[in-house]
Amino acid sequence: MDWLELKPSEIIAICAVIVSVISLVVANKTLKAQRTHNKLSLRPIVHISKGDYEDKIFVKVKNYGLGPLIIKSCEINKFGQQYDTLVESLGDKASEIVWDTFAANIDGRVLAPQNEFILIEATFEDDFDDRIKKEIRRSLASTTITVQYTCVYGETYPEERERLSWFSRH
Repeated sequence: MDWLELKPSEIIAICAVIVSVISLVVANKTLKAQRTHNKLSLRPIVHISKGDYEDKIFVKVKNYGLGPLIIKSCEINKFGQQYDTLVESLGDKASEIVWDTFAANIDGRVLAPQNEFILIEATFEDDFDDRIKKEIRRSLASTTITVQYTCVYGETYPEERERLSWFSRH
């Protein structure tokens, strides 16, 4: 085929095919970049938050990310023994407090972005028995919480492990 003998319409057709192929390559690369961006943008960021005040104690699992946090498991361990809930790990001491709220087992639950699950929360009046508060703090201080989680894309992230030793500073 002699390129000099091509008609203008044939040259235009060949150029159109070349431009179409280039467009497909660019579209494919853009799609891959967008998928990568979406995975990074919708990543959950788990944080185990603890509060220990004179009048309040709480432990929460928070999602600071922009994507849903899918909890595969939330393990509560104390002295090598595993519990389903944080309240259960406190044993008989848990019944001596009126809890503001506490969570059941959160395995398999989904935590929306910028939200939290309250594992335990208690508010104490001024006349509340300090001995019970100390026992609760001592029990929490020997507890470790481990959260294994994933995102909507099914990617598994390193587990978040938090020792609640913060409660032992009193």
